[in-house]
Amino acid sequence: MKRIIVLLLFLPLLGYGQRDWSAIEIEVTELAPGLHRLFVANAVAVVVSEGEDGILVIDAAYEQSTDRLMEEIRKLSDAPIKYLINTHLHFDHTGGNKVIGKDADIIAHPSVREYMSKDQQRGENILPASPEYALPNILVEEPMDLLFNGENLQITHLPDGHTRGDLIVYFPESNILVAGDLLFAGYFPFVDTSQGGHPITYMENVARILEHFPTDVTIVGGHGPVFTHQQLQQWHDELNKTFAVVQEAKARGMSQDEMKKQRILRQWEEMGSFFITEDQWIDTLYPFL
Repeated sequence: MKRIIVLLLFLPLLGYGQRDWSAIEIEVTELAPGLHRLFVANAVAVVVSEGEDGILVIDAAYEQSTDRLMEEIRKLSDAPIKYLINTHLHFDHTGGNKVIGKDADIIAHPSVREYMSKDQQRGENILPASPEYALPNILVEEPMDLLFNGENLQITHLPDGHTRGDLIVYFPESNILVAGDLLFAGYFPFVDTSQGGHPITYMENVARILEHFPTDVTIVGGHGPVFTHQQLQQWHDELNKTFAVVQEAKARGMSQDEMKKQRILRQWEEMGSFFITEDQWIDTLYPFL
């Protein structure tokens, strides 16, 4: 099972091994004055706040993409990076910590520091623990406010959804919510049960976002396009339908293999086109329904 989980976690990088990381595309979009989304390699979102207090970065993307990411950040501002927020522990959000967080305070849930402090098995290879300067030094479990660049950022821990340590970050003046991997916009999400994630809690946490933030909020997920509140609601509704289909099939005695063979989630084929396939989504849901 651990081998399967590792494969899933690194699936977005399959085929990237020989690519020229110095030439990867980073799409830069202004979300609000002083606030930009940097979409790295058409895969993972980084958010940058720049202003009179300096630079704050949310998520650091891949280790391999750090040089290109820093080039784009420096086009926005030459100010020092004061804060780096990791929304959760996965390497596509923490890989750049060694550079982006080198002289910054790094904010994250304690699970991120715990995970990055240990060697990680990657198939036949061992990924060594991160150096101390790349580890989070401001640990968040309770709601935290951070006044920076004229905004009172609201940092909230929503536990046991994607991982046990997911943080969301709200910019109230700009009405921008950074949701990390609690939003795979338009796709089946990856729920990392090996790191405390749970598909039912994942859906509850998305529902909490829908309930607690304005209907005109702009939502930046870890993967996929920027969403409106309405689009998030629609995505949540479609995922709920897949829960019902798998639950009903399981109640009729169907096995996971039978569900896959009959393609009971064929209606949502497009949602399986990025990372988690129809079959993998069935595998995610089946033990919990």
